[in-house]
Amino acid sequence: MLDPSQHARFRELVEAHDHFVVTTHMNPDGDAIGSEIGLARFLLRRGADVRVVNQEATPRNLAYLEESGPAIEVFDPGRHETLLRGPVLVVLLDNSAPDRLGRMEPILLDVAEKVLCIDHHPASGTPWRHNILDERECATAAMIFDLVRSLGQEPDLPMAEALYAGLATDTGFFRFNSTRARAHEIAGALLSAGVEPARCYREIYERNSPAWTRLLGEALARLRLDAGGAVVSVTITREMTERCGAIGVDTSEMTTFLLAIEGVRIALLFREGDGGRVKVSLRSKGTLDVYRLASEYGGGGHRNASGIVTSGRLGGIVEEIVARAVGLVSGPGGARDAG
Repeated sequence: MLDPSQHARFRELVEAHDHFVVTTHMNPDGDAIGSEIGLARFLLRRGADVRVVNQEATPRNLAYLEESGPAIEVFDPGRHETLLRGPVLVVLLDNSAPDRLGRMEPILLDVAEKVLCIDHHPASGTPWRHNILDERECATAAMIFDLVRSLGQEPDLPMAEALYAGLATDTGFFRFNSTRARAHEIAGALLSAGVEPARCYREIYERNSPAWTRLLGEALARLRLDAGGAVVSVTITREMTERCGAIGVDTSEMTTFLLAIEGVRIALLFREGDGGRVKVSLRSKGTLDVYRLASEYGGGGHRNASGIVTSGRLGGIVEEIVARAVGLVSGPGGARDAG
């Protein structure tokens, strides 16, 4: 849990400002959108002026969190740079790394003196003036819940739904190693506010398109096993994506099916993008630290779930990162984890 000084900093900043802009990283996930909506609704209930501005539109499976507002705006330099340079406190959620801000990176670095960063990802340093960071937390949504409660406010139903979505998705619906008793305590409080877990799961995980499902089938048919079956990987090419009609479809959750294979301890999903870009999703079990591997390529995330965006020849990238994953499971730490 956050310490008293972090709660005091949050209170001080909230009480000192009437205008806020809330934002997050590129390709926002459930924790990013849920934390944004949760915090924005808290600030609105205090009478503040709040805008939520992101690099891109909310993913379709998370759009239900916006039903009761506030609506999330897609960043437009012509409309939003003046706003960001104005008398606002910018709250950056679920990310401390400037290079994960996309088109918003330059303007946010320009106004770094008035940015409050709230995040649970590992960070070696940030350019932001104000930081509330704790990598022990299972989700940024859990941090928002505690910060809001420390100011005496209980979540309304839309806020509770948003925070529950963030908490549930970042803990893999409470199955990841990051899940502790506190996560269930927070979930219980949000259920008491009226959250329906079945609706959350249905909206987020049971809205797969036929295109996504076809692409999943092709990917699984081409899976590769290394290190005696401890490392599994699949590669999704541009040609596969186009053939299945799955351009722009999020594929990161496909790793769930890969980790379910008996004996697998690291799952890798490689997806070829435009202009030589390759996105890699890394997942692991137990104490195997894929964040360490991802950070070597400029990626980020957590011990058991990380991502990389890199450029180069797809085949070369696959071979290099698979070899690094094999080394990870074959090393001393990997052997202990298999134990």
